Amino acid sequence: MKKQITVIGLLFIATTALLSCKKDTVSLKARIMGKWTVNKIEVSGNTNPSLNGTFNYTINDYLDFKSDNDDQVELSLNNQRTIGTYTTSLGDDFVMSFPEGVSNATVKSLTQSQFQFTAKIDKTNIVKVYYLTR
Repeated sequence: MKKQITVIGLLFIATTALLSCKKDTVSLKARIMGKWTVNKIEVSGNTNPSLNGTFNYTINDYLDFKSDNDDQVELSLNNQRTIGTYTTSLGDDFVMSFPEGVSNATVKSLTQSQFQFTAKIDKTNIVKVYYLTR
């Protein structure tokens, strides 16, 4: 009888341990993590009008939200790489920090294959709408 209770107890503990080790698939960070192809970026609010408009990119241009402990984000446009950081919140907002400034971003749509967000650079009127796929 003691042996059966011990086996049932060990089975219960093993089941509990397996079920409690779920992968994080619902947080914003988990959903945006990884490499996204930049299709286009719509820019507005620049004081120089030639820097405003819709800019289309190729399959080689990407935005990569790294899964490392430093929360790095890598932006590669026209073979020029920029490294920054990102921080997510509980909702659909996140912050990206690049050398050009800190951008407060809001997710417009996010699926497994498409990601669109709007980012406003702090202390400026510059707004960028990113259209990404994977």
